[in-house]
Amino acid sequence: MSASPDILVYTDNKESANLIKSFVNIGDYFIHFATKDEEGIRKLSFGKFDLIIVEISQPLYSEIKFIDSLYQLNNYLPIVIVSEYFNETRNTIFGNRISDFIAKPLTMEKLFNTVKSVINPETELSNSNKDEIEDTARRLSFLYEISKSLTSITDFDILLNTIIRIASDALNCERATVFVLDKLTDELWSRMGTGLKKEEIRFPKTEGIAGEVVMKCTSIITDDPYNNPLFNKKFDENSGFKTKNLLCVPMKNLNGEVVGAFQLLNKKDGRFTKDDELFLSAISSSTAIAMENVMLHEERKRKVDDMRKLYDDLYTAQNMIVWETKHSTISELRGFIKDIKQYENINCAVKKLNEITNGNEDVLVYTEKIKKNYDKVFNQIGHYLNKIMNDLHQNVN
Repeated sequence: MSASPDILVYTDNKESANLIKSFVNIGDYFIHFATKDEEGIRKLSFGKFDLIIVEISQPLYSEIKFIDSLYQLNNYLPIVIVSEYFNETRNTIFGNRISDFIAKPLTMEKLFNTVKSVINPETELSNSNKDEIEDTARRLSFLYEISKSLTSITDFDILLNTIIRIASDALNCERATVFVLDKLTDELWSRMGTGLKKEEIRFPKTEGIAGEVVMKCTSIITDDPYNNPLFNKKFDENSGFKTKNLLCVPMKNLNGEVVGAFQLLNKKDGRFTKDDELFLSAISSSTAIAMENVMLHEERKRKVDDMRKLYDDLYTAQNMIVWETKHSTISELRGFIKDIKQYENINCAVKKLNEITNGNEDVLVYTEKIKKNYDKVFNQIGHYLNKIMNDLHQNVN
């Protein structure tokens, strides 16, 4: 058997798949996934594996036949079933075709202990080894729960506060700080940390232990930070805090890019160890992914808010233009009516013409026609314009 066992997993459950993938975090296993079909069977035929894990999600006879197919293809390879079904009848249904059975709900501890016992059944563990395995299983379960909880947070400050609180508690230290890399300014910044006031601090990414971790993508553990030339003493001097030991690891996103650093200070029960480094690195991976998701969410929200504000500004401007246009139209109409009223003098002119012509009948006939037509046109225009003005007043108000 190889130093790092290869495990072939048949499951269509995303949550189970994510939990099983967490085995990669401790580096002891290689995980391979396959589908429950001919292609999945071929993968077993052409590959070399140390263990098969099959999740049965429904109580179907085809699931039992699938186990039979795997056993007939390779009857010396151990098979572990994960299911909420067939637990009480497993011996009758599967017999010696399976090596073990994990009853759901699936947890990291169940998975870890079962896989360990199936792959290494002859190994007699000492009490210390058993404690170590149990501790590892607990940490893996803890990491899995962290990953699930962080993905539900959409506020950046709440996310940072949750992360540093979880890390401080898990690794039993006095302080924890997350430093985020600002790629636009090449600075590291943080808004909060345990034991710190809620205020943003910034410094060049080339400075301090956190800067070294980010620049070289490497972890740093020191039990004598004051004699470390990279250590920036001014933070202790300003806060009155005394740093006794320190652990700082890089945070990488899914693309392997460094997006910040995770720093812990003063472990309460001794010194930081390599196991602590591995554990914090695993937490940092989940943290980096969650941070980028939250920042992407906040960026989208910011764009939506900007678009909404732009729309509101355009709507307000449009209403102002309409309002000013209507008022301008009213003013123009008022002036137009005033100009028309100036022609009321035509009545005086008709009267004067009749007087000059001494009441000539022909002149009277024409002047009367002029007067009637004028009165008719003027009244109609005046009525129409007054209606328009009243409508505009109502719309403006």
